Amino acid sequence: MGVLGRSLLFVLMLAPAALAAAPAKVQEKTPAGEAPASISVPEVATRAEEVTKSLRDLDVLLVPDPRIEVVRSSLPDMSARIAARLDETGRTLESLPALVVLDGLVESWQALRKQVAGGIDVLARRATTLEAALGQLTGLRQTWTQTRADAQASRAPAPVMRRIDAVLAAIGAARTRMEAERAAILVLQDRVAKEVARCEDALARVAAVREKAVGWLFVRESPPIWSADLWQRTAELPARVRSDAAAGLAEAWRFAQENMGRLVLQGGLFLGLALLLRAARQQARRLSPLDAGTAAAARVSDRPYAAALLLALLASFWIYPPMPRTVRAPLAIVSVFPAIRVMRHLLDPPFTSWLFPLAALFLVTGIRALGSGVPLLSQAIFLLEMLGGAAIASRLLGASLNQVRFFARFMLFSSAVSFVGGACGYMGMARLLGGGTLASAYLALVLDAGVRVADGLVAFALGARPLRLLGIVERHRALLEQRCSRLLRWLARVGWALATLAGFGLLVPFVAMIRRALVATLTWGSLSISLGEVLAFALTVWVTFLISAFLRFMLEEDVYPRLQLGPGLPYAISSLLHYVVLFAGFLLAVAALGLDLTKVTIIGGAFGVGIGFGLQNVVNNFVSGLIVLFERPIHVGDSIQIADVQGEVRRIGIRSSTVRTWEGPEVIVPNATLISDKVTNLTPADRVRRIDVPVGAAYGSPPEKVLDLLREVARTHPQVLSAPAPLALFLGFGESALRFELRAWTGRLERFPEIKSELGLAVYAALQAAGIEIPFPQREVRMRRESTGDA
Repeated sequence: MGVLGRSLLFVLMLAPAALAAAPAKVQEKTPAGEAPASISVPEVATRAEEVTKSLRDLDVLLVPDPRIEVVRSSLPDMSARIAARLDETGRTLESLPALVVLDGLVESWQALRKQVAGGIDVLARRATTLEAALGQLTGLRQTWTQTRADAQASRAPAPVMRRIDAVLAAIGAARTRMEAERAAILVLQDRVAKEVARCEDALARVAAVREKAVGWLFVRESPPIWSADLWQRTAELPARVRSDAAAGLAEAWRFAQENMGRLVLQGGLFLGLALLLRAARQQARRLSPLDAGTAAAARVSDRPYAAALLLALLASFWIYPPMPRTVRAPLAIVSVFPAIRVMRHLLDPPFTSWLFPLAALFLVTGIRALGSGVPLLSQAIFLLEMLGGAAIASRLLGASLNQVRFFARFMLFSSAVSFVGGACGYMGMARLLGGGTLASAYLALVLDAGVRVADGLVAFALGARPLRLLGIVERHRALLEQRCSRLLRWLARVGWALATLAGFGLLVPFVAMIRRALVATLTWGSLSISLGEVLAFALTVWVTFLISAFLRFMLEEDVYPRLQLGPGLPYAISSLLHYVVLFAGFLLAVAALGLDLTKVTIIGGAFGVGIGFGLQNVVNNFVSGLIVLFERPIHVGDSIQIADVQGEVRRIGIRSSTVRTWEGPEVIVPNATLISDKVTNLTPADRVRRIDVPVGAAYGSPPEKVLDLLREVARTHPQVLSAPAPLALFLGFGESALRFELRAWTGRLERFPEIKSELGLAVYAALQAAGIEIPFPQREVRMRRESTGDA
């Protein structure tokens, strides 16, 4: 098995798995001080078969465990890795590294210790199982030894004695094999424990150096640059450079061997991204005119290989474990080239002129990181960096953007102070201030380029199959691109902020401060709660609402339009899904808060009693809302009338529903009212409603002609249904007119008032054209004069 195979198997051993099943039906070990129980002679044959089966089950424990074999086969390579890492760590610590380098060493050794400690856990479980099996064999041996003595005293037949001797021999052989396996496991466990101790020792050394590193900030680590002693040591510089380069190459080669699978993964990621960006470029050239999303994808895809290489290199922080200096520095150097190539194509011309000086400065920074094992060389290169940084910052002071001018002032200040400090030999302070500033600027450039490339990929993905066929993409593509871009930029800002803190040596104390704040506990009686639990509760609830909104949005945009669902059913499904997701999220939030669910149950019982007395209406409305959602007597969008309220249902909530009246105001209706009171649904299930248009014609008008005109008006209207057919009726004789009525059906409920108005106008025009008079209401008034007695 090669180094790669052993390393991969060594990682697999960390996965917890159940050990081999313990043998069934074996005798327990006899307690100390008690005589072992004896087996009667008639039961010897039966119990001997049971012991034989139990021994076969115990032999399963002796089958080689793949995880143990991984530990055994990988231990030499792991020991060599730890030894090489110790040498590398020793050389790094001798060079008085910056705080960020020490933090990287801590992460690397912690990851290595975790990997090795996983082997101890596997071996400990194995040793415990073997110890228990040996205890069972000891009990069996004592029992059968006593049985042999009793059988011999009772003059048992020779076959029985031979059977007992055979059982004792089998038990002894099994015990010998078990003891040999246990001894091998314990020896292997001791070897792994020694490697863990070496990791612990390295972490202790790094921690000790880090504790002193803060005090080194104002301590002169090396002679001033003008010191004669310093220049006399330049004779040994070539040898130190060759030694450091050889050690670095060996470390890089070892890292490549240990992470060959990850290297292949990164290469595949680069090829996949390159092909994807080439396809995006071809598609962008075919589309004309370009929309905003396609234009963004086109600008990025014009440099497909540089953009793909940049994203693949940025992914190194997630693909690989903590990397040594000899690997991290070359990756930083290589990342400069694709970042500059991409940004040169995306930025406006006034800003592109600064890219090449910045690139040269970042390259020098990477070279200094490679030569950090040679203090004299590192000091000389660092001074050149600070001169270059000060020159660039002085030119950037005239930039038009306030952010750029602010950064230029800070960079000029840090470069000047760091140059003076480095020249005087205060390299700890100089590296922390100047190196942190340049590292922050470098990371900002690379992350900005990476985010721009990712924005282009998102725009291309949303404009290509199969995503563009989704309704949510077709109708909300711009919104999705905006949200994805905002998310990417926030992630980049968080990553940049953490890396900047690490560059200035503040990440470790910052994380420690956050941890202390999160575990700070507020105790009130029997209730104990921490800030971290409260934040976990709030975050869980917030994420629950986001998930619920996203699921409902997806259903409404892409699922419901493709299904033939009844009116109101999509809203009912979305509402029920919303309640279910919120309830599940609330349970998770309570669990994250650390509350005892048994206490929650008790509180729930008391809450139920309170509901019975004071919250009856709330529960009644809640249950009524569920009934409305399940039974669906009314739907969102229906026109209803409840008592004197008439309007359109806009929302069916958990406690109440909202009805918007035709005049515009919204009326909040308790859900219990929708169940208990009489509700008139003006929007029938078949979406068909009758329009009645009463008409009066003057006496003397031919009724048959009036009826024909009414039917003709209804038939000619485009939004009147032919089935059921329009109906014209003669209703009787009025006080001043013959009474007729036109009854027509329409399926356009949203235009019901307009259609009724249009039919009335058409009837009036048809009667006017036919010369049929629509009379005014007439009243006959008679005046009677009464005579008086004086007449």
